[in-house]
Amino acid sequence: MSTTARRRTRWSALAGAVVLTLTTTVGVATASARTGGVQLADKPCGYSESDRRAWYNHCTTDGSRIQIRVDVVHGPDFNTCAEPGVNTLGWAFKYRNAWYTGKLCRPL
Repeated sequence: MSTTARRRTRWSALAGAVVLTLTTTVGVATASARTGGVQLADKPCGYSESDRRAWYNHCTTDGSRIQIRVDVVHGPDFNTCAEPGVNTLGWAFKYRNAWYTGKLCRPL
C-alpha cells in the first residue's frame, strides 16, 4: 500500500471514528476480564496509546464484533476482530494505528 493510500485510509478511519463518536451513546460499562480493569470511559473510541500499550476501544451499544486493520511498525499489517470495549493490542512501539475495516466478525 502506498504512503498516499495509507494516509487516505487513516483519514477515513479518523473521520469514521469522529462520526461514530458523535452518533454513538456509550453508557456506563463494566470492564471485561481481558481489559485488566480498564473502564470504557478511560479510553477514546478507536485506536489509542497509553502506558506504553496500544489499545482499540470498540464503542458500541449493540454488542457487535468488528474487524479492525492493525498497522504494524516493522512487519506485515493484519486484520483481527475487536470485541465491544477496550481491546489490548500490545506494546505501543510495535503499532502505528488500527481502524475499522467496515466488516463485522462472526459471533462467538
